[in-house]
Amino acid sequence: MTDNAAFTTLMEQGSRLHAAGQAEQALAQFEKALAAQPDNVDAANACATVLTQLGKPDAAMAVLHRVRDALMRDADGATNYAIASENVGRLDEAEAAYGRALALDPHHVRALNNLALMRARSGDWTSAIDALTQCRDIQSDNPVLWMNLADMQIAARHYAGALVTLSQAVARFHDAPEFVVRQAIAWAFDGQIEAAQDAMDALTPQAQELLEQHIAASNRGAERLNRRPIPNRPDAYELFCQQAFEAMQVCDWRDHDRLTAVLREMLARVARTGQGRDWRDAQLCGLMLPLREDEMAQLRRVSIDTIGQRLPAAQAPFKATRSPGRDRRIHVGLAVPSLRDPRVANALQRQLALHDHTRFAIHVYSPTPQPDAAVTNRIAQDCAGAVEIAHMSDDEAVSRMRRDELDIFVDMAFNSPWCRPEIPERRVAPIQIRQTTWHRHHPSRPCEYNMSDRFVHPDELDMDEYGAVVRLPHTCWLALNDDQPAAPAPDRADAGLPPDALVLCALLPALMVDPHSFGLWMKMLTALPHAVLWLPGYAAPARQNLQQAATQAGVDAARLVFQQRAHRAQTLARLSLADLFVDTVRFNANQGLVDALRMGVPAVTCAGQSMASRLGASIIRAAGLPEGVTRNPAGFVDTVVRLGRDAAALRAMRAQLASQRATAPLFDAQARLREWEAAWETMAQRHADGLPPAAFDVPAQPATPVGTGLSA
Repeated sequence: MTDNAAFTTLMEQGSRLHAAGQAEQALAQFEKALAAQPDNVDAANACATVLTQLGKPDAAMAVLHRVRDALMRDADGATNYAIASENVGRLDEAEAAYGRALALDPHHVRALNNLALMRARSGDWTSAIDALTQCRDIQSDNPVLWMNLADMQIAARHYAGALVTLSQAVARFHDAPEFVVRQAIAWAFDGQIEAAQDAMDALTPQAQELLEQHIAASNRGAERLNRRPIPNRPDAYELFCQQAFEAMQVCDWRDHDRLTAVLREMLARVARTGQGRDWRDAQLCGLMLPLREDEMAQLRRVSIDTIGQRLPAAQAPFKATRSPGRDRRIHVGLAVPSLRDPRVANALQRQLALHDHTRFAIHVYSPTPQPDAAVTNRIAQDCAGAVEIAHMSDDEAVSRMRRDELDIFVDMAFNSPWCRPEIPERRVAPIQIRQTTWHRHHPSRPCEYNMSDRFVHPDELDMDEYGAVVRLPHTCWLALNDDQPAAPAPDRADAGLPPDALVLCALLPALMVDPHSFGLWMKMLTALPHAVLWLPGYAAPARQNLQQAATQAGVDAARLVFQQRAHRAQTLARLSLADLFVDTVRFNANQGLVDALRMGVPAVTCAGQSMASRLGASIIRAAGLPEGVTRNPAGFVDTVVRLGRDAAALRAMRAQLASQRATAPLFDAQARLREWEAAWETMAQRHADGLPPAAFDVPAQPATPVGTGLSA
């Protein structure tokens, strides 16, 4: 057999094996063919394809790199090389290769399509849509290219453009279900509720099935707020809110006013029809909207009732038990966020180290996906037990928790991706509380008590309407982290900051940045031309939306500086470079604010009329900086501007924070935990005495002596 014939045989055998799903055997044949003809592009492409399928992108790239010059001679080869470059993160090389492919063939659909996807991932929606429009125009009879374009326009939140594309496609492809379903979704996303609902009600069974497939794919592909899946058969209101909540996570505020109006419409509809809603996502996102406290309380009550009504009835009702011989300590279960977050793991370990284990048995329940056994085992050594529950269903997790015969269950994951409200609704302890709720109104179930403090719920409030609120003496925020900054401290150039600028920082998730707060920040920058605003390293879409909002406010977008990605110790070290922390006014910063204060950065906040908008002030007051608390937005801006113009006053504020470091209540973690323990004891005693939950104040605990090494 000639060398060419042997090569051809190997390639044919590899192709047959690959078609039969035997990837590794196919790769062996292709590699033999490539060894026989090392410069053969077809063999290199075949090897790279299979290596990519086997999860070995670096090996695929290495194969194609050896024949790069040959690949660059035609558009298909250049596109293959670009895809391999993308897969290993060499984006500049991928961009150049796609450019080469399109220079050779401006109508190369695969290159245009893949380039569009790459541009979309970087947030360049305009370029992505332009490329897919070209694809559609080149092969206008290909329905897949019409769908790709419409999907990209929807992903970019260009709903008007998507509706034009879909209207043309519906006419061109004779009401094909794929386009009719997308049209209904786009109407809903665009806030055209009636048109969307009419279209959804008119869907054929085939189209209805396609809609359910779209929803299922969306649920699989997104990290939904509070793990809430979209129902298989949503209404138009549901779809609109879904996209609006997701837009808030990238600081896209176009739907803020409409979303507020829709939530009010939905509340009225619930009151009129009695049809409930699972609004666990709205309980969080509504905090960034101009909704009243009573409206947020209604959202919360409706959601709790709906979740309870929708629970299957298979599991036995909760019954408090105490096995013979069980120790007499108060057993407390902590449902924590993911231990993959080093802040969570550090705070939890410190909390466990400081608890009085002679009086309290602490059980930890962690939802960590793919948990690190070493971390879980380390946690377990400092408590009565640590159990990973991510792999468990809600009913399985409830059954496991009930086995520990808890006296008190503390939900520490409320309003996070790890929240599982079905668990407290099933009930796992006679007393259930949430560590932080962000809401001042407290429903009577599924948690008995709302943990707060005397600033969040001040003395002048008529407490009767707020429910069983436990007021701690200093702050309800537990500042437990004691992780240390990296050394040596960086300089501003290393952190990407201007050396002589006034650095205002705001460290909080993009979701919590609302347009009202951002507008106040822009007023500060306008009044302080030498200042910059230092923000976390948000994803590209959020950065671009904020830069656009700054430009619209008349502020140079370059004055928004986004933090460089770094590990926790580096981030803490860089924090000390900031001059002043500026808060948001609707949903205050919490962990980021505490980090800044701990690293010596003074802060200013504006106390509002909700728990979420008063927590920042609670934290700052407990850090010994009451002058950092303002009472209205105008005073907030004026205070920041005054400090920004008065270097001596800002230095004095920083010095005061440093002088309070050893004695401020915020940083005395041991004393604050003793207050929580005192609250738990009161709750447990009331339950033992047969008394119902009731509001009460917790007395202040003695400060931890300076020098014991136990303050934060």
